[in-house]
Amino acid sequence: MIFLYQWASLAALLISSGTALWRGGWPERLAAMAMILAWLATGLFYKTQLWFGPQTAVFFVDLALLLVLLFIALRSDRWWPMWASGFHALTLILMLATLLDTRISNRAGYIAGGGVFSYMVMAALFFGALHRRRSPTPLSPDAASPLT
Repeated sequence: MIFLYQWASLAALLISSGTALWRGGWPERLAAMAMILAWLATGLFYKTQLWFGPQTAVFFVDLALLLVLLFIALRSDRWWPMWASGFHALTLILMLATLLDTRISNRAGYIAGGGVFSYMVMAALFFGALHRRRSPTPLSPDAASPLT
């Protein structure tokens, strides 16, 4: 069952990140690279033998991803990073619950609960990238633009 979840997660990540790298601007590309790195780091640091108890290293990986998503949300003119940051913050709240209460199974906190919000973060990136279309050359502002 765990392997099926990992393959589905990888497929969703590759589809959303691939779309972001193909069609997106700098916010989508930065988020895609951060999400790929976080997925790899989570696989590296996750302790499969620990069904109960804290997964502290994975928490810090997800905290770093949240900081990147918040940076994108504050610096870009897109709406999808706010949704992605909110969904990922819910994942961190579930992780905090499993860190604070060791009776909560990691399976419930990380895989069941956090997985749902993880797919929502990837969906926000996917639809945000689909909605964007990079122009081949940067547009120059005209003389009447308030940005000149």
